[in-house]
Amino acid sequence: MAAPVPDVRVLISYSHDGDAHRKAVLNLANRLRHAGIDAWIDQFEEHSPPESWPDWMRRELTKADFVLVVVTEVYLERFNRDSAEGVGSGVRWEGGLITAGLYHGRRDKARYLPVVLREEDRRLIPVPLNLTTSYVVGETGDGDLAPLLRVLRGSPNAVPVTLGSLPEDAARDWQVDLYLGNVREVWKRLSPDLRLALAQDWLLANSGHPEVRGHDRDELAEALAEEQPQHVLSALLLEGRVEVLRGHYAAMNPSSWGPVAHPRRIGLDHAIVEMTSSDGGSPSPERSLLMRKVGREWVVANFRAAYVIPGWPPRQEEIPGALSDGGM
Repeated sequence: MAAPVPDVRVLISYSHDGDAHRKAVLNLANRLRHAGIDAWIDQFEEHSPPESWPDWMRRELTKADFVLVVVTEVYLERFNRDSAEGVGSGVRWEGGLITAGLYHGRRDKARYLPVVLREEDRRLIPVPLNLTTSYVVGETGDGDLAPLLRVLRGSPNAVPVTLGSLPEDAARDWQVDLYLGNVREVWKRLSPDLRLALAQDWLLANSGHPEVRGHDRDELAEALAEEQPQHVLSALLLEGRVEVLRGHYAAMNPSSWGPVAHPRRIGLDHAIVEMTSSDGGSPSPERSLLMRKVGREWVVANFRAAYVIPGWPPRQEEIPGALSDGGM
């Protein structure tokens, strides 16, 4: 038996159409209970009837998180008060309470859920119950309860992906900016660790530069590694590094080259994106990009399948089993 869903109470409202219908409703209640839903019907109380069934119904409606309304022709007639006076007074009473709850309730999500035993009975669902989703539960216990259970349990059938770009889309955007020479956009689309490692590597290679001597190298590297660096040396760093990258990717015109559609995922926040030509050629591992998810967005984490580790000097850690031609 499935584990109960905490604090979820379901009341089933129905008309007493006859023994067969009562049995079908009992079957529905027990199927829901077997699935872990605390479903309740008046049949569970008939051995010890309350002094007032209307008061019992009012209390149960108040306690219930969801009310399942089993609609039939008889239910519709009584809900709409079209039956003879004194006939079906229970449904007439319930219908009034349900209607008042629908019109005066302050809920964004449906609490009163119409269900039918047969698909063709959907047409019988009364206004205003027909304004929300309805469910077919079957007459003999063979109906699919999964859609209804998802609502009662609050478990979605489809889960949206996290907002943000896909790694292959982010790789293409970076490739286009590189091809067009958008230096600062290229730099901005690199991961913080990669920007820092590139800045450290550049400072080691240019340690004799007059603007480098005499400065704390850690502070200088951090300043140059900013997403939008403003330091006086940033133009030299960015132009030099981006020019090297443009040379490496020079043959990869975005009109004829692009990332493969299904990158290799590495854990939760890394992916290896390989480039391929539009003429159907094989992907180019030597021009692969390691992408990393930072917040909601994917950025370039390295120009090969290896993790970048900033330091003096910066180093790289190979990703086991991944091709890693090329380098930082």
